[in-house]
Amino acid sequence: MRVLIWNLNHRAARRRMPEWIAAATSPWAADVVVLTEYVEGPDHDRFLGELDAQGLQHSAQTESRKGQNQVLIASRAPSRRGYLVAPAFHEFVPPNVLHVVLEESGVNVLGCRVPAFTGAGARQFKRRTWEWLLTAAEELHDAPSIIAGDFNTAPGDSAAKCGDCLARLLEAGWHWARPSEGYSFRSANRGSPRQIDHVFLSPALWFTHAEYAWKFQTLAPDAASGTVGLPDHAMLVADLGSSGLK
Repeated sequence: MRVLIWNLNHRAARRRMPEWIAAATSPWAADVVVLTEYVEGPDHDRFLGELDAQGLQHSAQTESRKGQNQVLIASRAPSRRGYLVAPAFHEFVPPNVLHVVLEESGVNVLGCRVPAFTGAGARQFKRRTWEWLLTAAEELHDAPSIIAGDFNTAPGDSAAKCGDCLARLLEAGWHWARPSEGYSFRSANRGSPRQIDHVFLSPALWFTHAEYAWKFQTLAPDAASGTVGLPDHAMLVADLGSSGLK
């Protein structure tokens, strides 16, 4: 099974989807695509049709709310909504978390974007989001499960930025499909490369390969701009295995 994770940088606004976005995902032939910082735009149906043409015929997304990002998960296999729903202790959180179950394999996919919640007054909400994710990980631990997306947390981050939460997932027995090199995001202001997009696997799964891919930047004149509305994160592509997966 191949999964592809990508932050589209819509920044909570309805935007038209460049046609090269679907073209960028197609060569990877992913079985599951998790799109974060996605917002249903005026061409949402067209975009779903482009995913469908790739074989990603089944999709779900979180509720569209004005001024909020969404998560979209598309898959080749039929899927259904899962039972996990993020608590509404902050309006940013629920639309950034989506749980689906792949019906044929029983694999849980929890797609998420942990809002950055920068600033001393907002950091408590990032911590609370992570604490909920860790509780969800306990729920999913004994089943074949994937937790994937943009966590806004990188290896080496301080506890104030929830860096300790990455270690807590590993201590709980989760596998980290971490690329051996590269980065998924570079701040335009600070210029520091960071690995903040991740795939975690429950003990029933393992990974054989993972990479951060920036190849999409060659597809169009604006693809490398990173301007609002165009992806400013790498794709994270990971190949997974288990006794029950193809």
